[in-house]
Amino acid sequence: MNNNKIKVLLIEDDPAYTGLLRRTLSKEKSPQFDLESASGLQAGLERLGQGGTDVILLDLSLPDSQGLDTFHRVHTQAPAVPILILSGCEDEKLALEAVAKGAQDYLVKGQVDGKMLSRVMRYAIERKRAEEALAEQAIRDSLTNLFNRRYFNHRMEEEIAKAVRNKTSLAILLCDLDHFKIINDTRGHHTGDEVLKAVARCIQEATRGTDLVFRWGGDEIVVVLSEATREGILTAGERIRRGVRTFSEQAYLDLDLDLSIGVSIYPEHGSNVDELIRLADWALYIAKKGGDKIHIGEEEYQLDEHAIKVVFQPVMDVRFNEILGYEALSRDAQDKVSILELFGRYQAIGQLNELKRICFKSQIKAASELGLKRVFINVDFNVLSQLEVAPKPPDMEVILEISELEALHDIENHLKMARKWREGGYKFAIDDFGAGYISLPFIAQLIPDYIKVDRSTILQAVSSEKFRAFLRDLVLALQNYVTVGIIAEGIETVAERIETENELQVVKDLGIYLVQGFLLGKPEELH
Repeated sequence: MNNNKIKVLLIEDDPAYTGLLRRTLSKEKSPQFDLESASGLQAGLERLGQGGTDVILLDLSLPDSQGLDTFHRVHTQAPAVPILILSGCEDEKLALEAVAKGAQDYLVKGQVDGKMLSRVMRYAIERKRAEEALAEQAIRDSLTNLFNRRYFNHRMEEEIAKAVRNKTSLAILLCDLDHFKIINDTRGHHTGDEVLKAVARCIQEATRGTDLVFRWGGDEIVVVLSEATREGILTAGERIRRGVRTFSEQAYLDLDLDLSIGVSIYPEHGSNVDELIRLADWALYIAKKGGDKIHIGEEEYQLDEHAIKVVFQPVMDVRFNEILGYEALSRDAQDKVSILELFGRYQAIGQLNELKRICFKSQIKAASELGLKRVFINVDFNVLSQLEVAPKPPDMEVILEISELEALHDIENHLKMARKWREGGYKFAIDDFGAGYISLPFIAQLIPDYIKVDRSTILQAVSSEKFRAFLRDLVLALQNYVTVGIIAEGIETVAERIETENELQVVKDLGIYLVQGFLLGKPEELH
């Protein structure tokens, strides 16, 4: 209602009756009525599309529509607006059918005076409001006031039908609140409920007015995005996560609240609701286990040598400006994700070790096909324990790089495994030296062929003369425990604008002449 006037739309083709009704309603002073008229169905639908109508008076016999089909089309156009049928004939059967389909009343022209019509319209408006309120309660979650799961299936059928008509896509984002169980267990369910309500508000505020948000159950919330692109999905997902993290910081929960989000897209990932939800649930599992946070679809990860490609980064002897050898590195074959993201995906589906074994074999194969004389391959003892000692290419030196961190655990078994691979002709390097805890006993017993000093240690030597002196002495001492040499990693241009030539000079001053890093060569495919 606008300015206390009830906005009435009369859809009627008889101008004489329209005039009569206008005069009749103008006599009513409380409430007052603002009557608009349309002489046909199409004109009436166009006016309803503009909004602002409180009640509809509808003649079922119009020039462009007849019978209950007229009511159906008007009701479809404005389902929230009460409709009163005005008919020229008294037809009890038609009246009952109209009311059963949603009409508020069936009135016969000539049998209704102004006061009765006023009362009937006011009652119809109030009844419709009560019906809408009850209907709204039926589709709302009582805690968060989001749409509930019961309403999801009904609404999704409409959204899919709309996507088919418009030839567009839509996305289902299944959001799971990380660490929510800890809140319930440590703070109680009342606090958990308050957090869930706040998170629901954050998600609603982060979505568009055309998006739909449902409470799926527990700490899971579903967001439906219409006309969704992959880029738009990722943008929306990050915006939703950012809102939740901001709330977490402001609420001082002592927990890093965040969302993991699994996404399915119609029609790419399914043609019906069940298929889309099932795939979104699996995508959520991958997102949580693999650390993606947002994962789209259920990609059938290819798990063979074609899943990765091998690139090589040179290791230089800077005394002679010669290439000593190359480190073999694995990359996503499609260049879509980083190697860490790729590892995370396979970890999520329990196949990380298999991927690592494929990387190891592919790197040796690629280096051999290229005829390289020396190749460094990063591997861990867990993978080596699952492999038989592979025959080493006869004319190629293969150095297995073991992370310094591994030297801290199960030393006896690791040394035993190293001896086994050494007997097969392989050499060893300690990788990431100085990045964590240094295991000198392991180094002393392994007697590695190379030690690769971590970039963080080199940068510390660049910035501190005292540490540089200490590292120089340590390098000198370590020379007694390596059979070939010490390699400085990571001499490269960095965001902090370190003078890279200065870094290189510091490395030389330390007595390290085997250098690897972007300054001297980036990882790339060799042919």
